[in-house]
Amino acid sequence: MRGLTMFGLRIIGKTILPVGAATLMALAFSGAANAQEDKTVTLKSVGGELKLIGELDEFADGTYFITVQGMGKIQINMNDVTCEGAACPVIKQYAPYFGIYGSRTVGTNLIPNLMRGYAKSVGATYEIVATENAAERKIRLTNPDGTLRLEVDLQSRGSGTAFPALADGSAVIGVADRRMKDSDLAKLQAAGIGELRDTDNEIVIGVDGIVVILNPDNPVRNLTSEEISKIWAGEITNWLELGGGDYPINIQSFGKSSGDRAILLDRIVRPHGRDETSNVTENKSYQGMVDAVIADRGGIGFVGRSFANGVNRLTIREDCGLLSPPTDFRIKIEGYSLSRRLYMYTKPGDLHPEAAAFIEWSMTDDAQPYIEEAGFVGRGLERMRLEDMGMMLIHTAAVEPDFNPRLYVKMMQELRNADRLSISFRFQPGSSQLDVESVRNLQELAARMEKGEFVGNEVLLVGFADSIGSEVRNTKLARKRALAVRAEMERVLSPQALAQLKLTPLSYGELLPLSCNESDVGRARNRRVEVWLRVPGKR
Repeated sequence: MRGLTMFGLRIIGKTILPVGAATLMALAFSGAANAQEDKTVTLKSVGGELKLIGELDEFADGTYFITVQGMGKIQINMNDVTCEGAACPVIKQYAPYFGIYGSRTVGTNLIPNLMRGYAKSVGATYEIVATENAAERKIRLTNPDGTLRLEVDLQSRGSGTAFPALADGSAVIGVADRRMKDSDLAKLQAAGIGELRDTDNEIVIGVDGIVVILNPDNPVRNLTSEEISKIWAGEITNWLELGGGDYPINIQSFGKSSGDRAILLDRIVRPHGRDETSNVTENKSYQGMVDAVIADRGGIGFVGRSFANGVNRLTIREDCGLLSPPTDFRIKIEGYSLSRRLYMYTKPGDLHPEAAAFIEWSMTDDAQPYIEEAGFVGRGLERMRLEDMGMMLIHTAAVEPDFNPRLYVKMMQELRNADRLSISFRFQPGSSQLDVESVRNLQELAARMEKGEFVGNEVLLVGFADSIGSEVRNTKLARKRALAVRAEMERVLSPQALAQLKLTPLSYGELLPLSCNESDVGRARNRRVEVWLRVPGKR
């Protein structure tokens, strides 16, 4: 990232970011001091070397937004400046401590890795301190002068523990490897906290997949979701019934607060009218489950993809015959049966400024290498050619009930020389409103377009639908959503960027399903708008 460095601050475009040491001023906005007509403020760097005089437009999440003559609108982190002037906000002091509670998946490696990257970005040193309990650790960030910048109480006991911790104030950030449920909302409402879903307090930090794991010597390579559900319900108890050896099946699981367990049961087991048998071994960590499966030739379990090392990773064969391997691309496009989003949740209102800065940094391109290093799928764009889709193409022609051969040929011709990007747009249930992750996807795509990344390409916005209703109706619905995405992109892009791009909406209805249409989850996965790139005129 390039920019002009001045007095320990980096100016990038219209944003000022800290690059050197910054004394932690653990402060947060609690409202304007008084309504003032004069909005002029003076912001001075902590060392006093830099002074900016301008009009204060806003103060939010620990950031000053000011307009400076000759420089335009500027953002600057409050930890790196002092504010002078009648328009300066009234602030209250926070101690340099807060908690992050919740998911094992997110808390074990991802949060520590992101904190390490964030520490580097603000010029602090990073230290993680273990305790006797593997689920409880401390993360410390120290300024170059030896003062404490931040200490995080990191507790990773399962996604279900995030929301009670937010409710009672133990945590400022709750992390989950599943979306908040109505039962979680009830706990928050009891503490006077409202809905967090589809608000600014729900942040998707990445995607991951749960992998069903077997002993490395087990010859079974794929199972149907029906077969997995029968195993988990205790109806199939010997691997011989599934093409394996003559030895008993031993199920490894997690406790009821586990988000991984909830997703496996909700996506695979319960849709078949079953539930988990009581005859399971409960584990407290991913590594414990992996070790148990490796040590037992009849073992079966499930872990986050990044933890599935040294084991047999099972490919899930959905009930309609569609194979769902846990590849990076399929997980990134949420086309794998057990793909899941990774979430941060915060309470409405004032947020600890260091927590706000950490969350904001975690969404940047600079954070992506730390996400990937932790074994998760980063947000960076990948490409795939139509001809590389293999079984998806075969499946759509073989088993779709309303298969339209003419539309299929049209799709093959129009997308033949195009690349699919690993970014999709999905919608809130029953509406044309983009869901929270799709809003961020649109912002990221628009930012790339503004930089000229796709100049010379035709951007195809390709709509798909589930198979509920007629094929003609679904093709129209898919096109309507592709048009909605184009309209939203035209709204957010500058005239200069739009002049260099061609946005083309297309619709192929029920073709190329990512999942079977027999379940709500599968249908939701299939209702999407994809982004493809094609050189104009090349087909």
